[in-house]
Amino acid sequence: MLSRALCIRPVRPTTLSILRGNTLKSPKFSTISYVAENFETLHEASKLPWLILIPATTVLMRTFLTLPLSILQRKRLVKQNELRNIVSSISPVVKFRLAQTQKLTPEQITYLSMKETRKRQKKLFKKYNVDMWKNVLLPLVQIPLWVTISLGIRKLTDGSTTLIETNNIYNILDVSTDLSLALDSAPFLLPIVLGTVSLINVEYNGIMFNKRNFKGYDNTKLSKTTQSILTVSRLGSIFMMGVSSQASILLTVYWITSQVFSLIQNYILDTLWPLHNNDTNM
Repeated sequence: MLSRALCIRPVRPTTLSILRGNTLKSPKFSTISYVAENFETLHEASKLPWLILIPATTVLMRTFLTLPLSILQRKRLVKQNELRNIVSSISPVVKFRLAQTQKLTPEQITYLSMKETRKRQKKLFKKYNVDMWKNVLLPLVQIPLWVTISLGIRKLTDGSTTLIETNNIYNILDVSTDLSLALDSAPFLLPIVLGTVSLINVEYNGIMFNKRNFKGYDNTKLSKTTQSILTVSRLGSIFMMGVSSQASILLTVYWITSQVFSLIQNYILDTLWPLHNNDTNM
């Protein structure tokens, strides 16, 4: 058993050895251990306090990894909307030709018209290299990255609490202190901030989504789907508040930073490449 005298800053290699030992014992979580070790290395090299290092690293990762993909996706969505408007303007012509050339019921005309419209839309998207399947690229990168970093920070804090006992949050601002980020040292202000920023994000995205004009789609069904998604997202924000109240300070700070970055990013994207029309006929 380590004595209290050994639980000081020079014992920092012990944390790394514990992480490496866990990596060898659990190959399944090698990536998570690698993330934790990299945070530890950055902390040693930069000498930055943890409450500055984690937000700064989050902003850098989001800026250089997910922001370029978000910009590409936004430009792609704008182009898809432009092409979708072109295709939707052809739909009445297709319906008229079907009604004139064939003896079909109104339901059959609507079905065949929609089928032809989607076929032309798919060909047009492919021609301009904005295929629908490319819209999943951003979530395929962003979600695993968020989960991996979250688990890495959790492993980092779990590994450190076995060495040092600290009950004062302000010690985390000190470069010389180790990580002891348990619930009793975390103010309840952080979960409230996380929930508030997350709800602002949800409501902002809902407002911007409702401003969009989806021609060629049943706006009633879209509205119901949007409301369902917003409701689930609101519940998710409340759930995250509860989870963060039991999580480490650094993990909560990472989630808050990510939410703030997303809010600012969405505002900038909506300003530079809006997906909605500014006219009053929407």
